[in-house]
Amino acid sequence: KYKGCPWRVRDYQYGDGIIGLHEEIDHFYQYVPPTPCEHAIRNEVVKRIEAVVHSIWPQAVVEIFGSFRTGLFLPTSDIDLVVLGLWEKLPLRTLEFELVSRNIAEACTVRVLDKASVPIIKLTDRETQVKVDISFNMQSGVQSAELIKQFKRDYPVLGKLVLVLKQFLLLRDLNEVFTGGISSYSLILMCISFLQLHPRGICHDKT
Repeated sequence: KYKGCPWRVRDYQYGDGIIGLHEEIDHFYQYVPPTPCEHAIRNEVVKRIEAVVHSIWPQAVVEIFGSFRTGLFLPTSDIDLVVLGLWEKLPLRTLEFELVSRNIAEACTVRVLDKASVPIIKLTDRETQVKVDISFNMQSGVQSAELIKQFKRDYPVLGKLVLVLKQFLLLRDLNEVFTGGISSYSLILMCISFLQLHPRGICHDKT
């Protein structure tokens, strides 16, 4: 019906060339944000994982970072969480065991990447099928998210550019670093650099 592009507005006469591309990116940006229900589901996933973490380590702090914190996420994007606490050795396997035993995630969906430069637990929430990445003691992730939020205020077009490129990479399986793609954070920094190097004089959401 929409030739694979459900964000395209029916009976809308898109302009020629780059004007039509601009209009379609605008419509994609309006189409793709999560519904209030989808947002609530993601918050519930965070609460469930937070409850498990606090039951094992009451003093630990769970923070959201990444695209869910910055608002630059697609409906298919995962949730990035960091657990802050005091451990001699990062307890990835301990948390993996608890998440599986408490039915937060099916064992077959959990992957512990303990040899990665930033060790993480990757899982899929059993109830909602939302994907989650959990790291430990990476305070820089939270700081980076706040930096990106500032750049979003400086460059109102940043969100549109990032989301359409994230979708472009997702469709080509190039959105995961560990399978040879590019990270969301790297993509955002590239977009910020582009906007810094190509100033438009007046920077607003219709640029």
